[in-house]
Amino acid sequence: MRGKYRKLCFSAAASAAAALMVTAAPTAALAQAQCDAEEGGASSTLSPRIGQEIQKLYEFMQADQFNEALAGFNALISSRGDSMSAYEKSTVYELRANVKINRDDYRGALSDLQTALSTNGLPPARNNQLRYYIAQLNFQIEQYQTAITGLNQWIQLARTCGVTVDPNAYYLLAAAYTQISPPNYRQAVGPAEQAVAGMGSEPRKGYFDLLNLIYSELGDNAKRAPLLERMVNYWPEDKGYWTQLSGAYSVQNKDREAFSVLEVAYRAGLISTENEILTLVQYYSFFDNPYRGATMLEREMNAGNVKRVQKNLILLSQLWSQAREHKKSIPILREAANNASNGELSYRLGMVLLADEQYAASERALVAALNKGGMDRKDTGDAWLLLGTARFSQAGPSDTAIWARARQAFVRAQAYDNARRRASDWITYIDAVVDTYWTGLRLDWEQNIALCEDDYARFERDARIRELQNRAPEPEALEREAARRNECEALKAQGRPSRNNAPAESGSDTESAPEATEEDAPEAEDTDTQD
Repeated sequence: MRGKYRKLCFSAAASAAAALMVTAAPTAALAQAQCDAEEGGASSTLSPRIGQEIQKLYEFMQADQFNEALAGFNALISSRGDSMSAYEKSTVYELRANVKINRDDYRGALSDLQTALSTNGLPPARNNQLRYYIAQLNFQIEQYQTAITGLNQWIQLARTCGVTVDPNAYYLLAAAYTQISPPNYRQAVGPAEQAVAGMGSEPRKGYFDLLNLIYSELGDNAKRAPLLERMVNYWPEDKGYWTQLSGAYSVQNKDREAFSVLEVAYRAGLISTENEILTLVQYYSFFDNPYRGATMLEREMNAGNVKRVQKNLILLSQLWSQAREHKKSIPILREAANNASNGELSYRLGMVLLADEQYAASERALVAALNKGGMDRKDTGDAWLLLGTARFSQAGPSDTAIWARARQAFVRAQAYDNARRRASDWITYIDAVVDTYWTGLRLDWEQNIALCEDDYARFERDARIRELQNRAPEPEALEREAARRNECEALKAQGRPSRNNAPAESGSDTESAPEATEEDAPEAEDTDTQD
């Protein structure tokens, strides 16, 4: 606080509450008596000789020649101190205090002001002003409790005497309450509010800052938000006020107002730090405008204002996904997943790819997620479920190998509570599809065998007719008959279709799923019945 209050006394020197030689505030009666005291008694004028000496020294002060002024006052007090009247002595000590203040000798100035007051040579109003200066100096040297006592006494006396209290006195009193240990913010509220109320048409930034601090420490956001509204109007270039106002609204659950304040500040170019930008981006998501949030976040990443680190990439990908811009989300999430130590991001990538109907890529991402591990049971179960879905979605009408691999993933998913019911439904469906497929194959085989039998009977009938007609068979007819017999024999040799005589199913070109853990279900085996 030093420096800030320099020249608060007499030109405005210091700061705070008085070492008023008494420990209790004066009673109202005593205070009124001081107000009504006659100025008579001791002389209230300077002798010509003392006046001339003071005039010379005052000229040094006006020229900021404080060393010369101090030497002169020291010599004057040394040579004429005992012969000076009370008025002259108080005046000289008061002026020397001003010199010491300008030389940053606050303790020396405090001692001189106390001497000037105790001499009691000045009129009551001026004596009371000395009390104010003493209080200010005690604040300046960080004697805050003494400053509080002095300021309270001076304010009480000024009010009793009908003197307008300087709003700076209220400000110093409030500031002193915040500086004692522990701070007394509740006592500081009243004088801080009076300082702001009494400052006139010209706003004082320090007054507002102090009251804002006090409201903040007390958690009084109902009063703090309106105060900050005034502050952003007075000092719109100070982004700290905008972010604090947004925070004050937020803790009152006024999220719309908090968002609006940040948005205005961003448009004004005041929001530039990563945390501030991310807060605004998340508000866009909260208020169902993820596209705008994603656009903003991507722009700030490209500008280097937001780091391209994993957590920010995840947020960006989520925003694009919420905006149903999956193609924009995918490369961002893939970038984040590549360097991840566990499978969580690959799992998210697999989900997004599945939603975008990139089934083979989704399978690869989900397999990578399960291989990396590190996910909780819920996500692990869902990953197996989605892996089965991605695999099944790649299957054509007769891709039994893919169906089998999809089924294996769903069997794994059954080991997890959150996925068990859906996985069982999928398994039932796949089994029905497989049964339908094999039933169709068997019906086709049986129909083809029946056609072969019909063709064999026709060949025999045609041969008898040729014999009765004594006619040789045509070469082309014999070739067609032979080809058909070979075809039918091959069909018979193949046998009635069943999974037992089906060719071995080959895997797809994707990675293998991880081996089952102790918690996983075993690999699925062929459980279809034979014919």
